[in-house]
Amino acid sequence: MAPSPLQQRRTHNTLLFQKLLSLRDGASPFTLVLDTLEQGGGCVVMEFVRRAKISKSKIIFISYATLRKKLSFDPDIFLSARSKPLSTLRTEILSHLPLPPSATNTSPTKTLIIIDTLTNLSTTHLAHLPAFLSSLLTSSTTSLLCTLHTDIPLPSPSTPYSADALITLTHLATAILSVSSFAHVLARKMARDKSVQEPVFGLWEKREGVLVGLRGEGESGAAAVVVRMEVRRRSGRGVLEDFVLLPPSISPTASPPSSLHQPPNANTTPKDKLSTTLLLDEHPLYTSTPLIPTQSTINTNTENETDDVETTFSLGLTEKQKRDREAVVLPYFDAQKEGGGNMEGGRILYDMGAEDREDFDDEEDEI
Repeated sequence: MAPSPLQQRRTHNTLLFQKLLSLRDGASPFTLVLDTLEQGGGCVVMEFVRRAKISKSKIIFISYATLRKKLSFDPDIFLSARSKPLSTLRTEILSHLPLPPSATNTSPTKTLIIIDTLTNLSTTHLAHLPAFLSSLLTSSTTSLLCTLHTDIPLPSPSTPYSADALITLTHLATAILSVSSFAHVLARKMARDKSVQEPVFGLWEKREGVLVGLRGEGESGAAAVVVRMEVRRRSGRGVLEDFVLLPPSISPTASPPSSLHQPPNANTTPKDKLSTTLLLDEHPLYTSTPLIPTQSTINTNTENETDDVETTFSLGLTEKQKRDREAVVLPYFDAQKEGGGNMEGGRILYDMGAEDREDFDDEEDEI
């Protein structure tokens, strides 16, 4: 039996995500990681590093806000970009890049260039940012991985018709990985399933002293990260898919570091396992969240929950109220008995009481 189009799409997107993380076949020359203070993108960068080390690729780390002794991995080349002119930094980076493929060099070494943050370049050299990043991609074996903190405000463009840094970088990138907390994604889905307002976390709560929102309980909820992949094809068609990234645990009781600034743990082994990646729609916790109840569920639970409804007033009837309700004779009952259904038409029988006669006005009736 041939697979359905949905299964084909999921399989294709999963393989594309694996190819992107492994830097195979030039899947993306320029990959941009968008993170926030709420959820850092260090775990995604670490997955690129693990796979690059397995394939014996050369790693060049360009630091604007990271100290070498605070890195959780050992890059081949570490360059500090602080207080360096852009031209000097570019020349220094190009000097460490391997030669492009040629007739004599048929199997060149793959190179991964990592820039820890683009906030400094976006602030001081916004106009020269596209040319600088493009100049680093000297061959098809070179890949560029950059991180941008989206919750840090950046200065406005110098001219009113110029694009800001976020728009410029998203247009330059061939792949965009947006990182968010898995626990927060589950909370928003549960709110949508119950048709209530989705919760907000961290800075979006706009509460004094709150910088990072509460996380879910349990190691799996805290360590899992949702990555929204957006890959731009050469044809212009984009591929969009949500994945769950489960980094390998360093110890049985501790979750892996989610930031590049954390030092390596003493229990880290040289051969770290790769992270587990799966589609968000196929994650057990995401698919097991309660959905909108079906009609059968409503009918089954209605009888059991009718008497348990808590209200500020009584919804039941006393025995006297039930007897009085049964003694009431509505006017249309007699009309139906006298031939309302014998093609003679129905009649409404109404006997005016004493209270109604006091309110009756002959002049209004004539009008």
